[in-house]
Amino acid sequence: MLPKHEIPDHLKGRIDDIIQLVYEIANGNFEYRLPRYGFNDELDGLVGGINMLGEELKSSMVSKNYLESIYKGVVDVLFILDINFRIEEVNEITLEKFRCEESALLKQPLAELLSENEQILLERVRAELGEKNICRINELHFSFNGELSKPHSATFSYLLNSQNQPSNILLIAKDVSVFKEARERAEASNEAKTRFLANMSHEIRTPLSAILGFIDLMFETSPTEEQQNFLRLIKASGEDLSKLINNILDINKIEAGKLTLEQIEFQFEEIMKSNLNPYRYLAREKGIDLSINIDPDIPKVLIGDPQKINQVVRNLVSNAVKFTVAGNINVNFTSLPARPGYAIIQGDIIDSGIGIPSNKLNVIFDSFTQADDSTSRNYGGSGLGLTICRYLLNSMDGDIRVESPPVSFGFEKGTAFTFTMELKVADSQVVKPKEEVQALKLKFSRQYHILVVDDNDLNLKLAKRVLENLGAKVLVADGGQSALDLINIHDFDLVFIDIHMPEMDGYELAVRIRKMQYNMPLIALSADAYEEAVLKSLQSGMNAHVKKPFTKEEIFVASKGFLEL
Repeated sequence: MLPKHEIPDHLKGRIDDIIQLVYEIANGNFEYRLPRYGFNDELDGLVGGINMLGEELKSSMVSKNYLESIYKGVVDVLFILDINFRIEEVNEITLEKFRCEESALLKQPLAELLSENEQILLERVRAELGEKNICRINELHFSFNGELSKPHSATFSYLLNSQNQPSNILLIAKDVSVFKEARERAEASNEAKTRFLANMSHEIRTPLSAILGFIDLMFETSPTEEQQNFLRLIKASGEDLSKLINNILDINKIEAGKLTLEQIEFQFEEIMKSNLNPYRYLAREKGIDLSINIDPDIPKVLIGDPQKINQVVRNLVSNAVKFTVAGNINVNFTSLPARPGYAIIQGDIIDSGIGIPSNKLNVIFDSFTQADDSTSRNYGGSGLGLTICRYLLNSMDGDIRVESPPVSFGFEKGTAFTFTMELKVADSQVVKPKEEVQALKLKFSRQYHILVVDDNDLNLKLAKRVLENLGAKVLVADGGQSALDLINIHDFDLVFIDIHMPEMDGYELAVRIRKMQYNMPLIALSADAYEEAVLKSLQSGMNAHVKKPFTKEEIFVASKGFLEL
């Protein structure tokens, strides 16, 4: 390099300009530029390179300032970490949360700010950052100066450099304690609601079981025709109340996501006819013609939940009977094309009743909704039935729609509900002969010795009378301890046990009986209608669960299944 006194004068000025350019950029003046002289020599190339460096530094500083303005404005905890999870920068919110100076956090490993149980989470964060450049933790607690923070949701993400390589880690943590507490309160509220509904269901079902049961017994005493009509009306009212309770419980299960469907074989035509026969009587009493048509192409034996299918059909047909003053009700079941091994059944329930206003057609499937306020006043109902129908049909890969008036079916007034459901076809289509279960002909093949345990005197008398009418010899106990005393003395063929009893409930009684090495069948006879109660009955050692209100037929079938194998 030439000494400066030997540099030509025309170059000295250019070199001084370049020195000034470097000085300005070094002092942060990234706007300073030096025009090129147009000589296209090495000095011009140097000027261009330094100008480009200034632009790069300017862009870098803008990006840095932009990033700083963002994270300073973040209202959540924010850390910028190096690749080894050491803290490089924090925002003001973080300092407020930790109640400390910035110097107390900088260069600290993040692990030192986490509880011992959560430090292992950093291994998961490293792995997910390596795979996806981002990692989310639902709940994280910080620990500083011996204090554990409220729960935070945390997001870790890589910050990339100009070569698109990770240079830092951005951690943003949001305090979720308010949301967590709100969720816990909501869950507690739902639990309380479920317990309340279960208790109310039990308290209503217990006397209702006695009412409906004694009505059935009165039918066996040769009442006059007028008395039979009165009994039918009382029974219909009781069954309406039972249906309302079931609907309220079902909607609660639906909201909790706990309503499940069975998958058992059943004969479609048989359950439909037996299910709908009572409505033929009710329709006839109102002077309405109710016709039932079942497509012969529907497979005889299907797999599904016949109880829930019955519930859907009963609800729709009972509504048709309720809202039809005169005219016709048509109930049609048709087979639709389906994939191999399955059947798609379409049901149409068409009535010539009062119909549904057009502005209500889009809301009638909502919970607690009816066509208008006068519907509830004039016809009753809770507005839950159609909501439950839609949910059950959706669970069977089907749907439901409404048309009012049903002009496509040739009716000028009224309503048509059309629904579909997909069911598996049973491997065997052999129809088993229908078992005779007419009430007056039900009898055990011999006199079985049966114990009934229940703290409710009415239900105790009812169960005793029903079983005696079936031909059994019956003893009763009003509590768990008295039941154990009788079991130690007598050789029982079967024991019916109520669940909700003071001092010793039915579950504990069943456990004690099994511990005493008694193997007789135990059947729960309970007003608790939740599936959890059924499962708990089986887990405690019982063999079956019969829900109150019960019928004579249900008691007979449940008993016979264990007594007459």
